[in-house]
Amino acid sequence: MSTQPKTINQLPSNLYRFFWEYDQQCLDIHQHCELIMARIMERGDWWAMVWLRKVYSEEKIRNFLFKKGWKVLPPRELNYWAFVVGVSERQKRELLQKAKNTDPVWRNRIVH
Repeated sequence: MSTQPKTINQLPSNLYRFFWEYDQQCLDIHQHCELIMARIMERGDWWAMVWLRKVYSEEKIRNFLFKKGWKVLPPRELNYWAFVVGVSERQKRELLQKAKNTDPVWRNRIVH
């Protein structure tokens, strides 16, 4: 099984399992970078995380954490990735506090 992408902007085939609900051939690593980062940061294995760090710069990952990551990542993963890309302790605490104060969609659902 080849892990090399068919085109330069395509996901390697060994990452397809993280994007089962998408047409993987259509996922572009630049156009869909937020989706790809969020999914791999939350569910990726070691090799997926290594790939993520090779493809996206620390600055791009850091910007994602401040823009959207705190909304979509669980606090544990948010804390880990903030550490990996060198977010300061003060900023990390602020990010985690924002994440904990978000109101998840499912919290107020009616259960029958």
